[in-house]
Amino acid sequence: MNHLVWRLHRSQVSLAGVALAALTVLLLITGLVMAHDLHGFLASCAAARSCGSASQLFAGDSAVTSLVNATMAVPLLFGLFWGAPLLAREFEDGTHSLAWTQGVTRRRWLSRNVLWALAAAVVWGAALAALVTWWRSPENAVGAPTRLAAFTFDIQGIAPVAYAVFAVALGIAAGALFRRVLPAMAATFAVFTGLRFLIAEYARPHYLTPGSRSLAPFSDNAAPAGSLVLSNATLGPDGQDYTAGLSIQEVPAACRGNGQQGPALLNSCLASHGFHTQILYQPASRFWAFQGIEAGIFIVLAAALVAVAYRMVLTRDA
Repeated sequence: MNHLVWRLHRSQVSLAGVALAALTVLLLITGLVMAHDLHGFLASCAAARSCGSASQLFAGDSAVTSLVNATMAVPLLFGLFWGAPLLAREFEDGTHSLAWTQGVTRRRWLSRNVLWALAAAVVWGAALAALVTWWRSPENAVGAPTRLAAFTFDIQGIAPVAYAVFAVALGIAAGALFRRVLPAMAATFAVFTGLRFLIAEYARPHYLTPGSRSLAPFSDNAAPAGSLVLSNATLGPDGQDYTAGLSIQEVPAACRGNGQQGPALLNSCLASHGFHTQILYQPASRFWAFQGIEAGIFIVLAAALVAVAYRMVLTRDA
């Protein structure tokens, strides 16, 4: 049975291996150049006993950075082209019935297919995530951009491995449900992209209670370096949001003349009347905690989907 699975999917494995090897060569070459640039920057900082801005340090790598960011779609590709057709094509072509009449039980047939598909997702997902995490280490070192931001969080650490496992499990479950390749692929695409968006946009910023800082009104962002800023609002004593500014009628009477003497004096007066800027943020130090939480969510969902696939295959008529 294992040999049969290999023969059926060796072309997909070979293609994925070639793509991974090509990406590895590219990222190794450019990653070593980036590491050299970082070491040179740090050496110049030590010599001058001060550092300038590192924001433009890797500006020349924008094309490769775009390619690296595009690896966020790789788990979805696993789900579309490994997971969805795995069972759906067998049901669609009727080859599953042939396998079941050759002394192979449904459970064994399903277990071997699912096991090898999930194992491939783990291996390729882990290899890609490790490669991208290493490549981005110079940019991570200078905090550009924050590791908790979109794209940078989704392509590093252990979360991409969980995304890949979830995508393949989702494709398998969709194939078991629809028993047709195209509907299974469409369902996999819709559910995967929708769920990833909802979790990244609405759940991830609130995995842990955010930190907060209270500053003088209309202050610039002063969250710790590398933090993911959730909100930066200037509030009045009544809690009303004045981030867009105050009209002359909203300025306390005692402060109205201070605006003519400069914004600093006006802001100081506003602060004395209860106006302040409230910043909510997730500190960069929570990167691995957030990675663990998000990976756990998708692994649990993947396990549930595999269980659903087993139930549908083992209980439905051939």
